[in-house]
Amino acid sequence: MVNIHHINDTTPPIKGPQDSTRKSGNKDAFTSALTRALDKTQPSEMQNNPQALGEITSVRTIQIPTQSDLVSGSTEKLLELLDTFSAQLQDPGVSLKHMAPVLETIHNKADQLVKETRDLGAEHAGLRDIANQTAVTAQTEYIKFQRGDYLS
Repeated sequence: MVNIHHINDTTPPIKGPQDSTRKSGNKDAFTSALTRALDKTQPSEMQNNPQALGEITSVRTIQIPTQSDLVSGSTEKLLELLDTFSAQLQDPGVSLKHMAPVLETIHNKADQLVKETRDLGAEHAGLRDIANQTAVTAQTEYIKFQRGDYLS
């Protein structure tokens, strides 16, 4: 039964190119093969070619906004939203239902502004005061609206 499927027959192992280097006793064969491969991949033509593409510089510099820039921008946006809300309060044609989304945006922007002002240093104390006063004003208007002070 065993002979039918030739399971127990021994077959010679498959020999590859590595077997010849093992038998030859050359221990530095890998090192020399690696060196030859690295020599082929070196960009020797690029180093000697004066017309090779060099570094490309940007025409204009990009200014990364600082934390004080972010706080002043957020304060300005919040003041604009409060100005819009004030104009809507004075307009008798605008319903309170129409004002609710604006007030939700004001509330969210005020929370965001308070978080941004926490990272300001002592050198920006004036900006921090203005931002905090704006956020308090915005939160006060939100509370008044939610409480129903504008129902009349």
